[in-house]
Amino acid sequence: MPESHKAEKRRIQKANRAAGIGDEQGRIVRVKAAAVMSKCTICAVELKVTKTCTEIKQHAENKHGKTIEEVFPDAMPAAEEMNAARATPAAAPGPTKKEKKKAAAGGLDDLLSAGLSAAPGKKKGGKK
Repeated sequence: MPESHKAEKRRIQKANRAAGIGDEQGRIVRVKAAAVMSKCTICAVELKVTKTCTEIKQHAENKHGKTIEEVFPDAMPAAEEMNAARATPAAAPGPTKKEKKKAAAGGLDDLLSAGLSAAPGKKKGGKK
């Protein structure tokens, strides 16, 4: 009988406890990096820096009528860092979606051609 997900999780946690990994129950906790925050130089409001800085742009233009560089001087360099980190390609890229689809279609064609015969079969129970 195959192992349930609950039993698999407990087995992994037991191995983690034995290896000294994770917390006291063997759970591996992923810690996220803290969000980059930027403080307005005029009203001291802290806003989260995102890739496009949409909230920061709206705050600077609508609330103060100024540009982002005047109101949030450190926001744009942080956003550019985020975009640069996101733009770097993966270390080992695999086949593209188009290549995967082509390979799958080729495999299906082979299966179909192997299963079909050239001569039509006879019908069972037909009238003579």
